[in-house]
Amino acid sequence: MNLLTVQLRFWEILHHLVNKEGMRVVHISEKGEEVWLEDDRTEPFQIIRIGYKDFDWSKELRHDISETYDKAKTIRGQLKLRSANVINVVLSPYAPVDSYEHLVDQALPLTAGGKQQQRTILLTLQNMNEKLFPLATEWKLKETPSFTFVNELIDIEGEIRALRYAVMQASENQVEKDRKVFFYGKPIVTFILLATILIMYAIVEYNGSSMSTETLISFGAKFNPLILQGEWWRFFSAMFLHIGFFHLMMNSLALFYLGSAVERIYGTGRFLIIYLIAGLVGSIASFALNEQVSAGASGAIFGCFGALLYFGIKHKRLFFRTMGMNVIVILSINLAFGFIVPMIDNGAHIGGLIGGFAASAIVSLPRNKNVKSQIIAIFVTIIAFLSLLSYGYNQPLTTQSYIVYYQIGREYIEENNLFEAKQYFEKIVEGNKEEAEPILDETYFSLGYLHARLGEVEEAKHYFHQFLENAPPGSDEAHYNLSLLYYQDGIYDSAYLHILKAIELKPDQSNYLELQEELANFIE
Repeated sequence: MNLLTVQLRFWEILHHLVNKEGMRVVHISEKGEEVWLEDDRTEPFQIIRIGYKDFDWSKELRHDISETYDKAKTIRGQLKLRSANVINVVLSPYAPVDSYEHLVDQALPLTAGGKQQQRTILLTLQNMNEKLFPLATEWKLKETPSFTFVNELIDIEGEIRALRYAVMQASENQVEKDRKVFFYGKPIVTFILLATILIMYAIVEYNGSSMSTETLISFGAKFNPLILQGEWWRFFSAMFLHIGFFHLMMNSLALFYLGSAVERIYGTGRFLIIYLIAGLVGSIASFALNEQVSAGASGAIFGCFGALLYFGIKHKRLFFRTMGMNVIVILSINLAFGFIVPMIDNGAHIGGLIGGFAASAIVSLPRNKNVKSQIIAIFVTIIAFLSLLSYGYNQPLTTQSYIVYYQIGREYIEENNLFEAKQYFEKIVEGNKEEAEPILDETYFSLGYLHARLGEVEEAKHYFHQFLENAPPGSDEAHYNLSLLYYQDGIYDSAYLHILKAIELKPDQSNYLELQEELANFIE
């Protein structure tokens, strides 16, 4: 009868902690004599193990404590609460007959900082009310668990079954509630975005190459000079372009997994807003911090990370029990990789991450609206957005800007698009000479070549002479081209002089020697 009474008290305590205080059931043993709870109401979170057993001797209690200590390691890992303290509450009809006091109400092991400790509290039928009151105060319970008088119960076992069923039902309801958080919506927009990205990749490849800067710019890649000229729509269009198949594959996989998760949690409408705002902020951050031509959905995808982090703040324990550490580790690796590899547009990644977090604060989670917080988030996001945009539009051209112009100009030459190429090289020579200095000589040579190809002889001569002022590597080619230009104009002395200089720099070049021989016929 005494053990049956202990069993009743066991389920009464559990019913109070789970159904009235909101603690979470982690594990119920097969026989129902041991239950593990997670107390995640306030920090620091703790783990409570409650069990009942009839202890005759202290060695049995010691064995129970040792088993609990070993199980606690698994439970901590399962809950991602590796530093949590464990409170081991043991119910027994009577205390052991021999000395046991040294085993209870002690921290095992004794570690600094009050982490990973285990305390055992023995509740007997004689001291249960006495010890429960301070325990309820320590756990900050709304009220102390109350007990039914055994004499008033007709069917104790029936009462136990009813209490157990209520606890199990509350646990199942909590699991279902958590599941609904993760399955609020369906990944509809995610698949539409994936299809759009794949279609755009196919169109770009069909019309050129996704590795071609010229093709990417023509289809809307982020290119600062054209944005400065008014093509603001590139902030959006760049989200749907990718540079090469590997870039497409990695972003598509990331969008499939992250986008699906975020759309399920936030719902389709909210997800679309988060994705577009994150992509926009990522593009603007890239515009302000990176002068290279860029494209890709990375900013919007990092916005999905931001949305998951916002979810983690609002549902901290649920986040870390499920995906939390995986999200943080993958995000950290990607950010670190972006800082290590120079070609990665980490500005877009970080901008998208912040943009996604801000957008999540604006739209909020389903069934979790806070109008005041959402309005504050809107104002903060707008101010940050306009500040970043203003910074980008007021950035002076740097050496990197001119290098980008040069690279694009060279690609246009390779595509035989001479007029477009000329425009980019002219931007270099018309700009800040100090910033453009590292590529100025190559630019003069390229302009000389372009003007010569376009039949603009005097302009070609001018730029080849500009190139030769510093006598850089490749001077023999400039002398050779000048010789051809002067020969074309019938100025044979100058033509002959330049071909001699070209031969002096590269004596074995056959076409130089052939031109010298031809020009010798015109020299007296």
